[in-house]
Amino acid sequence: MTVLDQLIDELRAARGPIRTNDLARRIGVSEPALDGMIGVLTAKGVLSVPSDSMPTEAIACSGVACGATCVGLEACPFIANVPETYTLVIESAAATPGTGSAE
Repeated sequence: MTVLDQLIDELRAARGPIRTNDLARRIGVSEPALDGMIGVLTAKGVLSVPSDSMPTEAIACSGVACGATCVGLEACPFIANVPETYTLVIESAAATPGTGSAE
């Protein structure tokens, strides 16, 4: 079983959102290596980016709440970085990366 196979198994087992640092720890790789694997799986069509996904940075600041005390966007506590999300594409006829076998 390849690391990509392990990654897909972990994603299936999670049945919901999972943090990249937890996922990397579970399969025994660094986060940068996991990012590369996610890129490979996305390119192969095993993972997809939802079309309605939020941008990677969501601004919750109304622009008027702070008034004259506004610290600017760089230091604003009302800005949240939203992580990218991916969806596992499940196809019964798709080959599992690394093994070449159908599922």
